Amino acid sequence: MKKKHFIAPALALGIIGGAIAVPNAIFADSNAVTDSTPATTGSTAVSQSANTSTDVNTPKAGDHVITPQDTNKVLNKSLANTDMSERFYIDPHYGYARVYVHNDGKAPINITVTQGSASGPVKMKGRIAKGETFDEINSSAWTVGSFYVNLTSPGGPMEGGMSVRIGNTREELQ
Repeated sequence: MKKKHFIAPALALGIIGGAIAVPNAIFADSNAVTDSTPATTGSTAVSQSANTSTDVNTPKAGDHVITPQDTNKVLNKSLANTDMSERFYIDPHYGYARVYVHNDGKAPINITVTQGSASGPVKMKGRIAKGETFDEINSSAWTVGSFYVNLTSPGGPMEGGMSVRIGNTREELQ
């Protein structure tokens, strides 16, 4: 009489006392395994405990963890003329803006960032000397809506560039 072979599905495997219990039916020869006792080395039972650490996935200083950023570049322009005003919009779920203006011209540039219109309430302001850069992130979240980067250079035409990036948190824009 010919023996029939039966392979148990992987889900039929169980763990008993830290060792894997293998049902007898998984082997072609049913006499190969006679019981489901834990493995031993000499007279000592072999066991392995699960990692019970609670901070396995918590990044630590020096871990070099890369986290996805949710930022959006909403303005990128070259500077020209002696004054310009460029609109950008802060979308819902954002609130922080990094305003970057580099002055490659021969004269200083005055900058204001206003809300609602070019003459609206001032949210940021500064003066950019020739060859210098204005690079600011708002310290508290702004509301959804239109904002304007207003630049003037009474001493001559502006050269350089400006950009604005918005983000969910201040840290994302750093």
